[in-house]
Amino acid sequence: MKISSAEEYGLRCLLQLAKKENNPVSAEEIATNEDLSPAYTEKVLQILSKKGFVKSIRGAKGGYILTATPDEIMVGDVIKAMSTGAIEKCTTISKTSDTCIHFSNCGLRPLWKNIFKYIYHILDKTSLNDLMKNEKAVYFELNEQFSTLPELKKTTTV
Repeated sequence: MKISSAEEYGLRCLLQLAKKENNPVSAEEIATNEDLSPAYTEKVLQILSKKGFVKSIRGAKGGYILTATPDEIMVGDVIKAMSTGAIEKCTTISKTSDTCIHFSNCGLRPLWKNIFKYIYHILDKTSLNDLMKNEKAVYFELNEQFSTLPELKKTTTV
């Protein structure tokens, strides 16, 4: 699974806002904290605003704030909102065709679908609040989720 820069920085921008507890944060401050260009940070924040994760506050003390609490914003929702759709795209496209040559009978597609199902199971249960803890705590919490993964519903469609 490849996470695009937009998905990664979208999460990083949201975490910066979550740390400020509903106090507006400027795009420039986020850019400085994340070592990003202000223009790119502004672009990411505009996408997050259009997707309903943040809103902008105008004025001298303005900036961006979250539209929900960090508990309510799930990583899976952010990744899906920021995604170009490339995460789940089959990577077996030949160099001479835009479509997969194994479209009708592929043994790999079910593998990828099930892997993505487990990935999204974790992402959809992980909130921004979960990621605000120190790295070691986040690691152990996520590791615990992986060790207790239930068997997911079987996929009947390929």
